[in-house]
Amino acid sequence: MAQPSRPLIVGWVALAAGLVAVLGSFLPWAKISAPILGSISASGTDGSDGWITLVLGLVLAAGAGLRIRGPRLPAVATIATNVAAIASALALLIIGLWKIVDLRSTEKDMRETLSSSPDDPFGIGKTFSDAVQVDVGAGLVLITVAGLAGSVAMVLMLLRRKS
Repeated sequence: MAQPSRPLIVGWVALAAGLVAVLGSFLPWAKISAPILGSISASGTDGSDGWITLVLGLVLAAGAGLRIRGPRLPAVATIATNVAAIASALALLIIGLWKIVDLRSTEKDMRETLSSSPDDPFGIGKTFSDAVQVDVGAGLVLITVAGLAGSVAMVLMLLRRKS
């Protein structure tokens, strides 16, 4: 039985990365838990960024799928498909990293605001700030990993094609 060639394997990795990004768009991106108030989570599609990552994931999956099928498109269409897929994967990676950094920055600002109030002589705000948990959600992690995996896989496919 013949082993699948590397370009085909990385093509499937890129396709899977696109589909994982689509899934990650619907999953929670952040979860905040606070005493008395409970927990709340927000998915990507609660805002516009999740819809953007959904489209980017679909573009990456479509581009990878066309690459898996082989050279059945005109050269210009193949180049456009490759550029769109790589750009989508890089955009997923950038959005994922940006959102993680933004979430951590917002958490830091929230903790500073709660713990540094001059109207809190008993330290209740500081105690509450220490008790609040802010976590990066699985969807945001999936989008970031999908962007990285999709970028690497698409570049490897292009490099293999040229050699």
